Amino acid sequence: MVLKEEGELMVKPKWTRVLWKKQPFPDNYVGDSFLRVSKKRKELSLFEACYGALSVTQEICSCLGLVVLFFGISEGHLNSKNVLAVTAGVGVAGYLITRTKLTASVWFDLKVVCFCVILIACASPIIKSLTGSVATDSINASTTFLLLLRLAVHDYGTEVAIVNPTVSHNVGLFASVCLASRLENDLDVFTLMTVAVALFTLLPSFRRYHQNQLGKWWHMASTVVVVVLTALGIVSFAPHLLLLFLIALFVCNLFVPVMYISLQGYKQNIYGPWDEAQIEDR
Repeated sequence: MVLKEEGELMVKPKWTRVLWKKQPFPDNYVGDSFLRVSKKRKELSLFEACYGALSVTQEICSCLGLVVLFFGISEGHLNSKNVLAVTAGVGVAGYLITRTKLTASVWFDLKVVCFCVILIACASPIIKSLTGSVATDSINASTTFLLLLRLAVHDYGTEVAIVNPTVSHNVGLFASVCLASRLENDLDVFTLMTVAVALFTLLPSFRRYHQNQLGKWWHMASTVVVVVLTALGIVSFAPHLLLLFLIALFVCNLFVPVMYISLQGYKQNIYGPWDEAQIEDR
Protein backbone atom coordinates (compact mmCIF):
# COMPACT_ATOMS: atom_id res chain seq x y z
CA MET A 1 0.00 0.00 0.00
CA VAL A 2 1.33 3.43 -0.98
CA LEU A 3 0.46 6.70 0.75
CA LYS A 4 1.16 10.23 -0.52
CA GLU A 5 2.35 12.73 2.07
CA GLU A 6 3.66 16.28 1.31
CA GLY A 7 4.44 15.42 -2.30
CA GLU A 8 6.39 12.30 -1.43
CA LEU A 9 5.44 8.69 -1.69
CA MET A 10 5.57 6.66 1.48
CA VAL A 11 5.34 2.88 1.57
CA LYS A 12 3.00 1.78 4.32
CA PRO A 13 4.47 -1.08 6.38
CA LYS A 14 3.03 -4.51 5.86
CA TRP A 15 0.68 -5.74 8.54
CA THR A 16 1.96 -8.72 10.53
CA ARG A 17 0.01 -10.96 12.87
CA VAL A 18 1.90 -10.19 16.11
CA LEU A 19 1.00 -8.39 19.33
CA TRP A 20 4.41 -7.22 20.48
CA LYS A 21 5.05 -4.91 17.54
CA LYS A 22 3.60 -1.41 17.27
CA GLN A 23 1.94 -0.97 13.87
CA PRO A 24 0.13 2.00 12.24
CA PHE A 25 -3.18 0.12 12.05
CA PRO A 26 -6.34 0.23 14.20
CA ASP A 27 -6.86 -2.49 16.78
CA ASN A 28 -9.60 -4.18 14.78
CA TYR A 29 -7.63 -4.20 11.52
CA VAL A 30 -7.37 -7.54 9.74
CA GLY A 31 -4.87 -7.99 6.92
CA ASP A 32 -5.23 -9.97 3.75
CA SER A 33 -2.97 -12.72 5.08
CA PHE A 34 -5.18 -13.41 8.10
CA LEU A 35 -7.25 -16.10 6.42
CA ARG A 36 -4.37 -17.59 4.49
CA VAL A 37 -3.15 -19.51 7.52
CA SER A 38 -6.48 -21.21 7.99
CA LYS A 39 -7.09 -24.82 7.06
CA LYS A 40 -10.31 -26.48 6.06
CA ARG A 41 -11.61 -30.00 6.56
CA LYS A 42 -9.69 -32.91 5.16
CA GLU A 43 -11.27 -34.65 2.19
CA LEU A 44 -11.26 -38.44 2.42
CA SER A 45 -11.49 -40.82 -0.48
CA LEU A 46 -13.78 -43.85 -0.47
CA PHE A 47 -10.77 -46.15 0.00
CA GLU A 48 -9.60 -44.19 3.06
CA ALA A 49 -13.10 -44.27 4.55
CA CYS A 50 -13.42 -48.02 3.98
CA TYR A 51 -9.93 -48.63 5.35
CA GLY A 52 -10.79 -46.70 8.51
CA ALA A 53 -13.79 -49.01 9.01
CA LEU A 54 -11.61 -52.13 9.14
CA SER A 55 -10.78 -51.67 12.82
CA VAL A 56 -14.49 -51.37 13.60
CA THR A 57 -15.10 -54.55 11.61
CA GLN A 58 -12.51 -56.44 13.62
CA GLU A 59 -14.03 -55.23 16.88
CA ILE A 60 -17.48 -56.35 15.73
CA CYS A 61 -15.97 -59.76 15.00
CA SER A 62 -14.43 -59.87 18.48
CA CYS A 63 -17.77 -59.16 20.16
CA LEU A 64 -19.67 -61.67 18.02
CA GLY A 65 -16.85 -64.17 18.43
CA LEU A 66 -17.32 -64.09 22.19
CA VAL A 67 -21.06 -64.72 21.78
CA VAL A 68 -20.40 -67.57 19.34
CA LEU A 69 -17.94 -69.12 21.77
CA PHE A 70 -20.56 -68.93 24.51
CA PHE A 71 -23.08 -70.81 22.37
CA GLY A 72 -20.48 -73.38 21.36
CA ILE A 73 -19.47 -74.11 24.96
CA SER A 74 -22.95 -73.97 26.49
CA GLU A 75 -24.40 -76.35 23.88
CA GLY A 76 -21.51 -78.80 24.17
CA HIS A 77 -20.10 -78.31 20.67
CA LEU A 78 -16.74 -77.00 21.93
CA ASN A 79 -14.44 -78.54 24.50
CA SER A 80 -13.15 -76.01 27.01
CA LYS A 81 -9.72 -77.61 27.22
CA ASN A 82 -9.23 -77.39 23.47
CA VAL A 83 -10.35 -73.76 23.46
CA LEU A 84 -7.86 -72.96 26.22
CA ALA A 85 -5.06 -74.70 24.33
CA VAL A 86 -5.79 -72.76 21.12
CA THR A 87 -6.06 -69.48 23.04
CA ALA A 88 -2.73 -70.10 24.78
CA GLY A 89 -1.01 -70.99 21.51
CA VAL A 90 -2.32 -67.94 19.67
CA GLY A 91 -1.47 -65.71 22.63
CA VAL A 92 2.12 -66.93 22.81
CA ALA A 93 2.54 -66.53 19.05
CA GLY A 94 1.18 -62.98 19.17
CA TYR A 95 3.42 -62.14 22.11
CA LEU A 96 6.52 -63.37 20.28
CA ILE A 97 5.59 -61.32 17.22
CA THR A 98 4.91 -58.03 18.99
CA ARG A 99 7.64 -58.10 21.62
CA THR A 100 11.05 -56.90 20.41
CA LYS A 101 12.92 -57.00 23.74
CA LEU A 102 11.81 -60.19 25.41
CA THR A 103 14.68 -60.39 27.89
CA ALA A 104 13.75 -57.04 29.44
CA SER A 105 10.04 -57.73 29.92
CA VAL A 106 9.40 -61.47 29.81
CA TRP A 107 9.61 -61.95 33.59
CA PHE A 108 7.23 -59.09 34.32
CA ASP A 109 4.80 -60.24 31.63
CA LEU A 110 4.91 -63.78 32.98
CA LYS A 111 3.98 -62.54 36.45
CA VAL A 112 1.06 -60.55 34.99
CA VAL A 113 -0.20 -63.61 33.11
CA CYS A 114 0.04 -65.79 36.23
CA PHE A 115 -1.82 -63.18 38.28
CA CYS A 116 -4.62 -62.94 35.71
CA VAL A 117 -4.96 -66.72 35.43
CA ILE A 118 -5.12 -67.16 39.21
CA LEU A 119 -7.59 -64.29 39.55
CA ILE A 120 -9.93 -65.70 36.88
CA ALA A 121 -9.66 -69.20 38.37
CA CYS A 122 -10.58 -67.94 41.83
CA ALA A 123 -13.43 -65.81 40.51
CA SER A 124 -14.95 -68.51 38.28
CA PRO A 125 -17.10 -70.16 41.03
CA ILE A 126 -18.42 -66.73 42.02
CA ILE A 127 -19.17 -65.71 38.44
CA LYS A 128 -21.02 -68.98 37.79
CA SER A 129 -23.57 -68.23 40.52
CA LEU A 130 -23.57 -64.45 40.16
CA THR A 131 -26.78 -64.03 38.15
CA GLY A 132 -28.71 -67.10 39.22
CA SER A 133 -31.77 -65.05 40.20
CA VAL A 134 -31.73 -62.89 37.05
CA ALA A 135 -33.91 -63.74 34.07
CA THR A 136 -32.20 -64.95 30.90
CA ASP A 137 -33.86 -62.20 28.84
CA SER A 138 -32.35 -59.58 31.14
CA ILE A 139 -28.91 -61.16 30.75
CA ASN A 140 -29.24 -61.20 26.97
CA ALA A 141 -30.38 -57.57 26.87
CA SER A 142 -27.60 -56.45 29.20
CA THR A 143 -24.97 -58.30 27.19
CA THR A 144 -26.21 -56.78 23.93
CA PHE A 145 -26.22 -53.27 25.38
CA LEU A 146 -22.74 -53.65 26.89
CA LEU A 147 -21.21 -54.96 23.67
CA LEU A 148 -22.81 -52.13 21.67
CA LEU A 149 -21.45 -49.65 24.21
CA ARG A 150 -18.00 -51.18 23.82
CA LEU A 151 -18.20 -50.72 20.05
CA ALA A 152 -19.24 -47.08 20.53
CA VAL A 153 -16.49 -45.99 22.96
CA HIS A 154 -13.63 -48.21 21.78
CA ASP A 155 -10.38 -46.58 20.68
CA TYR A 156 -10.06 -47.04 16.92
CA GLY A 157 -7.13 -44.64 16.59
CA THR A 158 -9.08 -41.37 16.33
CA GLU A 159 -9.09 -38.55 18.87
CA VAL A 160 -12.78 -37.88 19.54
CA ALA A 161 -14.60 -37.06 22.75
CA ILE A 162 -16.59 -40.30 22.90
CA VAL A 163 -13.50 -42.53 22.97
CA ASN A 164 -12.82 -44.04 26.39
CA PRO A 165 -10.55 -47.12 26.38
CA THR A 166 -11.13 -47.79 30.09
CA VAL A 167 -14.91 -47.88 29.74
CA SER A 168 -14.62 -49.97 26.58
CA HIS A 169 -12.45 -52.55 28.33
CA ASN A 170 -14.62 -52.71 31.47
CA VAL A 171 -17.96 -53.06 29.68
CA GLY A 172 -16.49 -55.78 27.47
CA LEU A 173 -15.42 -57.81 30.50
CA PHE A 174 -18.74 -57.14 32.23
CA ALA A 175 -20.57 -58.50 29.18
CA SER A 176 -18.33 -61.57 29.41
CA VAL A 177 -19.28 -61.99 33.07
CA CYS A 178 -22.97 -61.87 32.13
CA LEU A 179 -22.48 -64.62 29.56
CA ALA A 180 -20.18 -66.72 31.73
CA SER A 181 -22.69 -66.70 34.57
CA ARG A 182 -24.98 -68.83 32.38
CA LEU A 183 -22.45 -71.66 31.98
CA GLU A 184 -22.67 -74.82 34.04
CA ASN A 185 -19.19 -75.56 35.40
CA ASP A 186 -16.14 -73.67 36.58
CA LEU A 187 -13.92 -74.77 33.69
CA ASP A 188 -16.34 -73.38 31.11
CA VAL A 189 -16.52 -70.08 33.00
CA PHE A 190 -12.74 -69.93 33.26
CA THR A 191 -12.41 -70.61 29.52
CA LEU A 192 -14.88 -67.94 28.45
CA MET A 193 -13.37 -65.30 30.74
CA THR A 194 -9.84 -66.13 29.56
CA VAL A 195 -10.87 -65.75 25.92
CA ALA A 196 -12.65 -62.50 26.79
CA VAL A 197 -9.46 -61.08 28.29
CA ALA A 198 -7.56 -62.11 25.17
CA LEU A 199 -10.16 -60.56 22.83
CA PHE A 200 -10.71 -57.30 24.71
CA THR A 201 -7.25 -56.69 26.16
CA LEU A 202 -4.57 -58.36 24.05
CA LEU A 203 -6.13 -58.37 20.59
CA PRO A 204 -6.53 -54.55 20.31
CA SER A 205 -2.82 -54.10 21.03
CA PHE A 206 -1.93 -56.74 18.47
CA ARG A 207 -4.24 -55.04 15.95
CA ARG A 208 -2.56 -51.66 16.46
CA TYR A 209 0.83 -53.31 15.97
CA HIS A 210 -0.34 -54.76 12.66
CA GLN A 211 -1.75 -51.46 11.52
CA ASN A 212 1.26 -49.34 12.48
CA GLN A 213 4.19 -51.66 11.83
CA LEU A 214 3.13 -54.02 9.05
CA GLY A 215 1.27 -51.64 6.73
CA LYS A 216 -2.19 -51.29 5.25
CA TRP A 217 -2.26 -54.45 3.16
CA TRP A 218 -1.40 -56.69 6.11
CA HIS A 219 -4.11 -54.99 8.15
CA MET A 220 -6.61 -55.61 5.36
CA ALA A 221 -5.53 -59.25 5.04
CA SER A 222 -5.85 -59.84 8.79
CA THR A 223 -9.33 -58.30 8.71
CA VAL A 224 -10.38 -60.73 5.98
CA VAL A 225 -9.06 -63.65 8.05
CA VAL A 226 -10.92 -62.47 11.16
CA VAL A 227 -14.17 -62.01 9.20
CA VAL A 228 -13.91 -65.48 7.65
CA LEU A 229 -13.21 -67.16 11.01
CA THR A 230 -16.11 -65.30 12.63
CA ALA A 231 -18.44 -66.28 9.80
CA LEU A 232 -17.42 -69.95 10.10
CA GLY A 233 -18.01 -69.85 13.84
CA ILE A 234 -21.43 -68.27 13.40
CA VAL A 235 -22.49 -70.83 10.77
CA SER A 236 -21.28 -73.70 12.97
CA PHE A 237 -22.53 -72.69 16.42
CA ALA A 238 -24.92 -69.72 16.11
CA PRO A 239 -26.56 -69.63 12.66
CA HIS A 240 -29.31 -67.33 13.94
CA LEU A 241 -26.69 -64.55 14.18
CA LEU A 242 -25.62 -64.82 10.53
CA LEU A 243 -28.10 -62.24 9.23
CA LEU A 244 -27.10 -59.80 11.98
CA PHE A 245 -23.43 -60.31 11.10
CA LEU A 246 -24.02 -59.69 7.39
CA ILE A 247 -26.02 -56.53 8.13
CA ALA A 248 -23.27 -55.26 10.45
CA LEU A 249 -20.63 -55.87 7.76
CA PHE A 250 -22.71 -54.07 5.13
CA VAL A 251 -23.43 -51.06 7.34
CA CYS A 252 -19.88 -50.74 8.66
CA ASN A 253 -17.90 -51.35 5.47
CA LEU A 254 -20.13 -49.95 2.74
CA PHE A 255 -23.12 -47.93 3.90
CA VAL A 256 -21.38 -45.70 6.46
CA PRO A 257 -18.28 -44.94 4.30
CA VAL A 258 -20.44 -44.08 1.28
CA MET A 259 -22.69 -41.86 3.40
CA TYR A 260 -19.64 -40.13 4.89
CA ILE A 261 -18.14 -39.46 1.47
CA SER A 262 -21.43 -38.09 0.13
CA LEU A 263 -22.01 -35.83 3.15
CA GLN A 264 -18.49 -34.58 3.87
CA GLY A 265 -18.89 -31.82 1.27
CA TYR A 266 -21.48 -30.15 3.49
CA LYS A 267 -19.06 -29.81 6.39
CA GLN A 268 -17.52 -26.32 6.33
CA ASN A 269 -15.32 -26.14 9.40
CA ILE A 270 -12.58 -23.50 9.06
CA TYR A 271 -9.67 -23.48 11.48
CA GLY A 272 -7.43 -20.45 11.90
CA PRO A 273 -5.61 -18.18 14.32
CA TRP A 274 -8.80 -17.42 16.25
CA ASP A 275 -8.87 -20.99 17.64
CA GLU A 276 -7.17 -22.10 20.82
CA ALA A 277 -3.56 -23.10 20.48
CA GLN A 278 -2.97 -26.84 20.27
CA ILE A 279 0.30 -28.62 20.94
CA GLU A 280 1.02 -31.23 18.29
CA ASP A 281 3.16 -34.25 19.08
CA ARG A 282 5.91 -34.75 16.55
